[in-house]
Amino acid sequence: MKIGMSLTSSYPTSLDSRVIMENLVEEVKLMAQLGFDSFSLGDHHLTPNHYVQVLPAISSLSSISGNMQLLPLFLLPFYNPILLAEQLATLDVISGGRITVINALGYDAAAFTAFQTTQRARVSRFIETFEIMRLLWERDDVTYKGRHYSFDAPISLNPKPVSRPLLMWIAGGAEPAIQRAARLGDGWAIVPGWTPDLVKKGIQFYRDSLAEFGRYEQDMDIVLRRDAHLAPTSDTGHREAQTLFENGYRGFSAEALEQSLIIGGPAECIEYLEDMERSGVTHVLFRCALDEREPALQTIRVLGTDVIPYFKRRGPLATG
Repeated sequence: MKIGMSLTSSYPTSLDSRVIMENLVEEVKLMAQLGFDSFSLGDHHLTPNHYVQVLPAISSLSSISGNMQLLPLFLLPFYNPILLAEQLATLDVISGGRITVINALGYDAAAFTAFQTTQRARVSRFIETFEIMRLLWERDDVTYKGRHYSFDAPISLNPKPVSRPLLMWIAGGAEPAIQRAARLGDGWAIVPGWTPDLVKKGIQFYRDSLAEFGRYEQDMDIVLRRDAHLAPTSDTGHREAQTLFENGYRGFSAEALEQSLIIGGPAECIEYLEDMERSGVTHVLFRCALDEREPALQTIRVLGTDVIPYFKRRGPLATG
């Protein structure tokens, strides 16, 4: 099992925007030192908060990221596929071939209006953008005929990615999104707020969908995104995280808060991850539930000093 972080990109406008990047730099440097496998940055637009945009931020952070896999997430309906394919190919070259792209649909109606498209068209735009980028990375003289994008004169992209292929995961929770991941992608990224029972049912549906499309689970990643607050001891972790239950957290239901957040010390985290690994999860991306600087660094340190070494020593479990 690989372990990485989904780093927080959104902060209140009361915070100096320069501090956001300073915090991200500190977190990425610490993760590189502690042997994390990866980190991701998300993608939202026109938010009421500061939101650090994924492409320039992850490009800047790549130089201090050691050997970590870089996992930029993009809401594909908002992007021109040719331009995004060029930018991601260059980012893969800059990083020495360490890019895997997480692809999602997006849901904010105001953003779709601002980008002069519609939620009704988001699936078809997603599929066309996904297909065009993959074609441009894999070969020259590409032509394409679609509803949103068409080019009859052959086009080629250079430089191409170092990674061959450049892997593409698809995020989503609805059954059609999971089926798209099984049909088109190199992995499925699971919705952060799902309880363990929902995760296991989703994995079974993904496996069934892979079989339907004649594809093989051993070639795919199953990526669990999980919010967590960890401390060196269980009591400390639970005490510090009590505010999440008192004030609510990201719209999670009471059940999701209780079962989806990983709270406590290293032992609880390891037990939770082993259960998910047995279910088929291959890669976990943690997001700091308490994202202020010191609590976030504490969670990263606990993962890096206690959880990651445990999994590296232990080796893989059988899945079922």
